[in-house]
Amino acid sequence: MKLKYRNRIYIALILILVVCIINVLTGMYELMSSDYNVTANQIIWNGARYNRDENGYKRIDNLENIVEIPKDCDVKDIWAVASYYAKDDVECDARLKELEKIYDTEGKTATVENILSQELGNNKKTVMEYLIVDGILISSLREDEKLLNTVLEYCFDRDYGFLGYKRYIDIGNKLYRKNEKLEEIIKAFEILSKYTIDRAIAIPEAKDEDEGAVETGYYHGMIQLFQTFSSMSYFGDDLLLERSYPHSDNRKYIVRATIKENYDIVLSYKKYKSFINLGNISIYGKYKNLNMIVQYTSFGYLDYRDIEENIAFRSIAIRKVYDKLFELDIMSDHFRLRSTYVLIYDTDMNTIEGFSYGIYPGFALFNETNTDTPEAIKNFNSNFSKGGYFGEFANEVGYDENDPLTLENFGDRMDEIWDMNKKTLKVLGKDYNISMEMIVKDLSDKEPLKRKE
Repeated sequence: MKLKYRNRIYIALILILVVCIINVLTGMYELMSSDYNVTANQIIWNGARYNRDENGYKRIDNLENIVEIPKDCDVKDIWAVASYYAKDDVECDARLKELEKIYDTEGKTATVENILSQELGNNKKTVMEYLIVDGILISSLREDEKLLNTVLEYCFDRDYGFLGYKRYIDIGNKLYRKNEKLEEIIKAFEILSKYTIDRAIAIPEAKDEDEGAVETGYYHGMIQLFQTFSSMSYFGDDLLLERSYPHSDNRKYIVRATIKENYDIVLSYKKYKSFINLGNISIYGKYKNLNMIVQYTSFGYLDYRDIEENIAFRSIAIRKVYDKLFELDIMSDHFRLRSTYVLIYDTDMNTIEGFSYGIYPGFALFNETNTDTPEAIKNFNSNFSKGGYFGEFANEVGYDENDPLTLENFGDRMDEIWDMNKKTLKVLGKDYNISMEMIVKDLSDKEPLKRKE
């Protein structure tokens, strides 16, 4: 009998030792590698997601069930947008009237929960419903943190895996994975982005400064929320653990959203990472307490304080993040872009766990006082084309007038454009006193720059 109990103790000790070794090895690997998670493998440009491969960035989404709406439709009024989905569609019309009644009598949270509690359908009605969710989120972003948390809660389902691991075996924990509702929210943001940009192109400018401020606030909120949900899908693609947070309410969160005074969005969550994958079976080891900071959308300048305040190690990887943000600063300033970035870090180790960014064109409608992005792109192409101010130097810079820059291909060619910027400074900066910002100026009234003998 004693031998039997002794064997059980030995087996238990061996299991504990194995788990400890796995966690030590996982921790060492993460400490060595997590600080290098600084390549933006997914970005957002002009309302679409792009994934990076060996050839650069490629768009990944093909949107379905989109209804064309008038270019001058006020996209900020999400019910006006939804009305075009309900037009000549009995099912959509009935559902829209039902949601409008809920909104009028019970409020925005009840409306959003009514939509998110329904089963998904691959049809126009589902698209309309999720456009309404996104529209309500945008309009409520600054004053209703609870609504954002409510929506995030619906984006994850319980995962009933074989075992749930903490540092040791702990079957009692509730684990969650993202569901398809998160993807529907992202797709709806892509559609809203398309409508918003189409409208900005069609409407040359705001009526006055106040209207411009309202338009800009909507645009910036849409960009930031799109980046938030897209990044949650990309970086939260693992098991998440429900948990409570200190200095908060008593409820537990899968992902807890807070909005800082500077309007940055912070998502806090606990993520398990698979250590061993055997076919369809994954063994999960060490977990991480993570924060995802989505910076408030800005123009021409990105705030670096999130990195300085939360990342402990000063390494080559950190330098890469700073270099990329500096590059985005320059690009945003020259091409009049609106940009945001995402930083994911381990709150225990203070190491970088992920990095991404989103960039959108700037338009006169959004209080762009000088050249907007379409005009900057037009000037860029004109300046480097044959007969343009920099036309004689196009080959050295890497510009091909048969493949001009456009709003549509800008996201695919981000690295190429930055490389052309640097080559311009190298080829023309010292000898011709040309600065980077000159490449997007209207130089059509000047004689083309001649090569020095």
